[in-house]
Amino acid sequence: MSGAATWISAADVPALYEGAKFYAPAVGDAGRSSLTSWLTGLLEREGPVALHRVETMAPETPCVSLCVLGSGSALADLPPAGDEFVAAIRQIEQLQGVRFGAVYPLAAATVSALVPVAAAAQLGVPLLDADGMGRAFALIHHTAMYLAGISPTPLVAFGPTGDSVLVDARTGARADRLLRASLDTLGGWAALASYPTTAGALRRGALPGTISRIANVGRVLLQQTDPDLLISRLAAITGCRRLGRGRISELEQLSRPSDGSIPAHPSSVVIDETDGQRRQLRIELRSEIVAVFANGELIAGAPDLLCLVDATRGTLATLDNLERGDLVDVLVTPGDAVWYSDEGMAMVGLSFHGIPLDHPRRLRGEP
Repeated sequence: MSGAATWISAADVPALYEGAKFYAPAVGDAGRSSLTSWLTGLLEREGPVALHRVETMAPETPCVSLCVLGSGSALADLPPAGDEFVAAIRQIEQLQGVRFGAVYPLAAATVSALVPVAAAAQLGVPLLDADGMGRAFALIHHTAMYLAGISPTPLVAFGPTGDSVLVDARTGARADRLLRASLDTLGGWAALASYPTTAGALRRGALPGTISRIANVGRVLLQQTDPDLLISRLAAITGCRRLGRGRISELEQLSRPSDGSIPAHPSSVVIDETDGQRRQLRIELRSEIVAVFANGELIAGAPDLLCLVDATRGTLATLDNLERGDLVDVLVTPGDAVWYSDEGMAMVGLSFHGIPLDHPRRLRGEP
């Protein structure tokens, strides 16, 4: 990415992926190699993809979001043939009688940040430097667009076996339930095209600059191995800060019943601080890290972005690779401002995850 016109080339793919992983810290690397190699080869053949700010697009430009829906392990077992995302888009185009002039990620996180780049290259259209979440959230209607009144439907989920499901539901929650009921039949994962709208609507509904942000974060992650320097440079881009450093003493699985509306099993990680106040940090997990307690006091929680850094290697520590005795830094990064509104907190805050506590920002009197 360089110059007045911003472009994404094959050389940018590793940074995009690493930055996208920072904004989805609960997700491991399943499915990574197939998607990154596919996207790199595609950009080498087709050339760079133009990255546009939403406000530079004509307001009437039809736009559609893309993401990978479902299991990373299923994606690794059944890699994309390469046409799934374009096929999902074409079905919505046929239904609505439009041609989409730009694509954007539903979430600029996980491998879902990569697939709109591929689709933009295949379709010959720009990629918008914006998304709906600013990170990864659990459900497809957990987006700034939905809060702004933009419907996720009609949407199409196109599976790796060539089957597809069209959903047109009255609410985002119902659309999400209908999609998840179809995932196993589709093959465990699907290419999801959703939130068909216009650039004008996205100016008020989407979160700007998120693709550029993950690329900058990814470059830092690829360049740094000293954990203290890594965190200071990440802080300059993301506003993150370290909550504590310590060794993992407990990994607790399925510690309490799961709410059926949340597609993840609750579990916990206990960390004993090795410096500072020597507190015991308890991390509560759902489909992401949702809360951090220090000696029983809530010090950070959703919609904050919470992640772990391997303090020995200076790399991100994904939750599927943690072991007792690991030395980790616990980081908190503020979410986009929309998530701290009353509506945003109700959608993705602590109460959604079954934790009936006020967010620390509210306790401190922050907006």
